[in-house]
Amino acid sequence: MGISRFVPTNSRDGCHKRDARCDPGNQTDDSAEFDVMNEDSDEEASGYGDLLGLTAEDINRMVFRTEQRAYEFYLRLGKCNGFGVRKGDYGKDENGNLIRRRFFCNRAGLRDEKHYARLDRKRMHKPETRTNCEAKLSIYLDRGTSNWKVRKVILDHNHDLTPIGMVHLMPQFRGLSDAAKAHMESMHSYGLPTSKIVGYMSGIAGGYSLLGFTKKDAYNYLDKKKRGNIADGDTNATVVYLQGKAAADPMSTARYNVTNEGMLANLFWADGASRADFQHFGDVVAFDSTYRKNKYRRPLVIFSGTNNHRQTTIFGFGLLLDETTASYTWMLENLLEVMCNRMPWNK
Repeated sequence: MGISRFVPTNSRDGCHKRDARCDPGNQTDDSAEFDVMNEDSDEEASGYGDLLGLTAEDINRMVFRTEQRAYEFYLRLGKCNGFGVRKGDYGKDENGNLIRRRFFCNRAGLRDEKHYARLDRKRMHKPETRTNCEAKLSIYLDRGTSNWKVRKVILDHNHDLTPIGMVHLMPQFRGLSDAAKAHMESMHSYGLPTSKIVGYMSGIAGGYSLLGFTKKDAYNYLDKKKRGNIADGDTNATVVYLQGKAAADPMSTARYNVTNEGMLANLFWADGASRADFQHFGDVVAFDSTYRKNKYRRPLVIFSGTNNHRQTTIFGFGLLLDETTASYTWMLENLLEVMCNRMPWNK
């Protein structure tokens, strides 16, 4: 039984020329490739190398090593023909093993009518992208060979396909390459704004459409990178600083928690003078959330009150991960604990 190998390459490489991954001559023995076998022949199925020329009969004869290999193949087929792919329903046997799976065009189905019938909707609907397209690939597990075979394939779409020169900008296929990330980080470390970085990189690539990613992708990546640096750099510096303050002032205290990824989540701190002032003037407490006005775009909370001279006094500070109820609950609970559970005056 022959094996035809289709080599996955970077989705950012697609441009106005034909995608190299759709050509039959672009085959290799790389470990990341996926296996497609011709169940009717023991010779190498080299004819499957040209994904643009595949027919439904060709695909029906294919056999895949795993369900994931079949998905990768259909994903590649979608990129070479100009449509997105999404995973559909599946079935399991009595032992919980996957035995069937379906993959659909990303325009399959229609938006639920209940979303249009809502009377309390405030925002306009997003553009309708689904067209009830019936294109799909259905596979099942052959228990005898432990391979996945094609049960049914539909290649006809009821919508226009994305031109091959623009496929790499579809959300499913676009993204930042490692080289692009390193380039952006290097320029960003010297203080260049993101808009200038993207403009420079588009000039090198020959235009924004040839970048392989959008401006929004660049902004999202740099913002995520900046927030991640809090855990690796500034967070440690902040904790060390607050520990030093606690060594000089035993009444000073700081509390924080982290996310599952190890990033700083919420932080609260108060010095000795603030804690003492709270015991005297904590009958009324006000807190103001300066919405993302700091360099990390995180809400900064300031707890304050008024002393006997009608002057503003600060009781503590908080840096939140976000403005969710969970973050504020954590912050207020720690405020009360630090202030010896002294509740503000409640008439």
